[in-house]
Amino acid sequence: MKFPLLLLDANIVIYLHELRIWESFITQCMVTITQAVAKESDYWEDENGFHSPIELDSDIRTGKIDCIDVPLAIVEAFLKKYGPVYLERLDPGEAESLAFLFHSKDKWLFTSADEIVFKVLGAAGRFEQGISLEEILQKIGLSRPGLKVQFTKQFRLNTAKKGQFDGITDFEGGK
Repeated sequence: MKFPLLLLDANIVIYLHELRIWESFITQCMVTITQAVAKESDYWEDENGFHSPIELDSDIRTGKIDCIDVPLAIVEAFLKKYGPVYLERLDPGEAESLAFLFHSKDKWLFTSADEIVFKVLGAAGRFEQGISLEEILQKIGLSRPGLKVQFTKQFRLNTAKKGQFDGITDFEGGK
């Protein structure tokens, strides 16, 4: 059984390519990305600084991953309700993914390496819908030692707690 209902941010797509485990990952997870994330996931850089293009079109076309188009109205509603505190720090892929997640009735999980994502989830009382890449890799048997800190469970927990504090103090959407 594949790991279900999983939204990826562009930094995760890129890092999985850098780790050279993208193909293994998408065979074990039901991966969904937004159009903006697909556009942001254009290349990865190897240890020598060489840029390799990321070709997601064939994975989308063959159904290995899903790419969703989030209606602009849903993104705008999300930004109006949840964006004022964090708006300037959300990139288009994060905003689109979070808007989809918050709009959906299903219990999606969203993974990113950006602090802002986990802060928004914590502030909005959706702490449980964030997951680190480290946690996913452990669950599917692809653990890697020495992951960069922003891909770890501890990073997710620490930043989500900061967001929860924001939700208590001044984050309009967290009430």
